[in-house]
Amino acid sequence: MSVGQSAGRGTDRRVRRTRNMLHQALIELMLERGYDRITVRDILIRADVGRSTFYTHYRDKDDLLMLSSTDYLRTAVSATAADTDTSEPLAPVRTLFRLAADNPEVYRALLGRKSGAVLLRTTKEIVAEIIAERLRDQLDMSEAEFSAIMTFLSWGVIGLLGAIAEADPPLAADEAYQRLTRLVGPGLTNRVRSGD
Repeated sequence: MSVGQSAGRGTDRRVRRTRNMLHQALIELMLERGYDRITVRDILIRADVGRSTFYTHYRDKDDLLMLSSTDYLRTAVSATAADTDTSEPLAPVRTLFRLAADNPEVYRALLGRKSGAVLLRTTKEIVAEIIAERLRDQLDMSEAEFSAIMTFLSWGVIGLLGAIAEADPPLAADEAYQRLTRLVGPGLTNRVRSGD
């Protein structure tokens, strides 16, 4: 390995650590005071990161939320991929539901009664991206139809995430997944591309 490669890996590790610290600071602050009351300055102080470093990675706190949460969920879905049935088109959703059950306070902050429209819309976009990554190459449909299906699924998943995190009593993650797959699973399975 060359010196340049070694330095690159160290830089990558520092970048990951910085991004993780910013993500963690954002989540902690959301739990303490709500998303709308957080400023970039608050995040910088909590993460002990400089302003220029923040803006090297993110445009604003909305960008931090979107990118860091998507990366976090993508990593969680990948970590459980070996344990999931690859024939299940909605397998990543099971992971999302289990995360909501394990971290209801985070999901209440994202989806609860006190979350604003920006936070709800961003969370929906994150969920849509995670689901689309799994289904894009599996389903035989036009791009317009795929987009409509992703909108429908992501809002449905958001509703069930809320039921897991906020309902009294909360909906169990596995029960939420079974309900979703009973409702939309057959329709998706019928649209899975056949192996050519």
